[in-house]
Amino acid sequence: MRIAVFDDNIADRRHTERLLKRESDRIHGLGAESFVIDCFGNPDKLYSMADTYDIFLIDQAEVPEETGMDIARALRAQGVLNPVILMCGRIDYQALAEDNDTNFYYLNKPFEQEALTDMVSLCGEHLVKRVGAIELRGDAETLHVTSSEILYACEAERGYLTVALEGREPIRIMSDAPTLFELIMNTKKDPAIVAVSPKSFLNKNHIVKMGLFSARMRDGKKLTFSPSFLSNAAELRAELKKPAAEDAGEASEP
Repeated sequence: MRIAVFDDNIADRRHTERLLKRESDRIHGLGAESFVIDCFGNPDKLYSMADTYDIFLIDQAEVPEETGMDIARALRAQGVLNPVILMCGRIDYQALAEDNDTNFYYLNKPFEQEALTDMVSLCGEHLVKRVGAIELRGDAETLHVTSSEILYACEAERGYLTVALEGREPIRIMSDAPTLFELIMNTKKDPAIVAVSPKSFLNKNHIVKMGLFSARMRDGKKLTFSPSFLSNAAELRAELKKPAAEDAGEASEP
């Protein structure tokens, strides 16, 4: 679970982060997935990364023209539907609530471990599933994309994968082709995603030319099918009905 903490009071922000880390360590010790916790003091930075989080804890009381409630509603306006916990201290956010403030929760400051744990647990029951979204977590950014946006993925170096995307720069993630392939199939069984080798796969909708043993992708990349995946190449040639003149007689590992 990914949690964003936004608080313009640094001491309060650190206190919330400390309690969340304590709970994360507890559940990890019980065999559950630990939390990923990121803290923010700049709303623009939060907005730019908002679609990567499952739960938000928000309070801003030092800037009267943009309170925590304004930030929560701005998240909703950009399409973020997951739970928002408004931490009520100097501002009683519950008193500002309106009927269309859906999936908002209220937690009074100061709070201790049990109250925060109970609230996060409650919000965990009201997560809004990102339909068809695949998380690609790179070194500098995290993207949520659909399988249709993926052109192909191939090994960058051992333990890392380069994923080429439609309309975006490629992203380098810590994964391998079989793991990402399985994630895509678990999210959406997309027949357009086809394995090329143990280290790569492609989206057939982004092929511009098929050879006997290779595929030329929309961005110019050529992917060569491994010997054990040549049946996939044959099926693509038959389906796409493209000339098979390129790479005749070639069947090597990429």
